[in-house]
Amino acid sequence: MSLMYEMVGYDRKTGKLAVAYDIPESRITTIKKIAGIKRTDDGLGSYPLSADQVGEIAAVVGTEIEKGDNDFFLEPFDEAAARSRGGQAAARRMTPAPLRR
Repeated sequence: MSLMYEMVGYDRKTGKLAVAYDIPESRITTIKKIAGIKRTDDGLGSYPLSADQVGEIAAVVGTEIEKGDNDFFLEPFDEAAARSRGGQAAARRMTPAPLRR
């Protein structure tokens, strides 16, 4: 299993996914530190992010974040499994760009 991460924003009113930003593999260690994920953690959770953490992550990945009225989390996904499901693979981007729904 090859874990990748994305920073996702869920609309506070509807709870639906509003934006998603892939975390480049080369930045995962730094982003996990910013998110407060301990080295002993398996990294399989959904980790809530504060506004400050979202800003720090945006700076590290070099993108602007559409904050809106969203709650942000750092979430893992299995890259190989997403790719094999075809439809979901389209939702996984190789660059940190917002996913609009």
